[in-house]
Amino acid sequence: MMAAAKAAPGKLTYASSGDGSPQHLAGLMFTTRTKTDLLHVPYKGGAPAINDALAGTVDMLFAVLPEALPHIQSGKLHALGLMASQRTTTLPQTPTMAEAGAPEMNLSAWVGLLAPAKTPQPVIDRLQRAAHAALADPDTKAKLAASGMEVAPGTSQQLKDAITQEIKVHAELVKAAGLVPQ
Repeated sequence: MMAAAKAAPGKLTYASSGDGSPQHLAGLMFTTRTKTDLLHVPYKGGAPAINDALAGTVDMLFAVLPEALPHIQSGKLHALGLMASQRTTTLPQTPTMAEAGAPEMNLSAWVGLLAPAKTPQPVIDRLQRAAHAALADPDTKAKLAASGMEVAPGTSQQLKDAITQEIKVHAELVKAAGLVPQ
């Protein structure tokens, strides 16, 4: 894919779930770090983007695993690489982008539990314990894994640090692409 993109700058299209979405930022990360030129086709959500990739309307897409997994498992989509530091147990045969020849491509989607800023610490602690207990349940883990999600509970400070880092990475990508906030 990288060779095809470099051979035909601006000709290959990629779908995302919309301007500024994590999937769009994944595309920006890919193009800026591989020095390729892909044409971004934004959709109003992941489902329409995947539908047009399945129909061949676009050449490729950047998608979150839970949305794309059923189509990968059915053989309708081919996973080329994961934008993660390690392979996923859900698709162990799919290489990371670094393994596929595109290093420094870590941009994963995650879910965090947030509370209002003025929530008392004892309430935060109780919510965190309850969330960790729910995520430790084997049935919950299995259901999340089946949908392509890996359980990785952490502390509120780890979530805050992750959000801070993501904001920095996203700002760099938007700036490198020359996008202007609207």
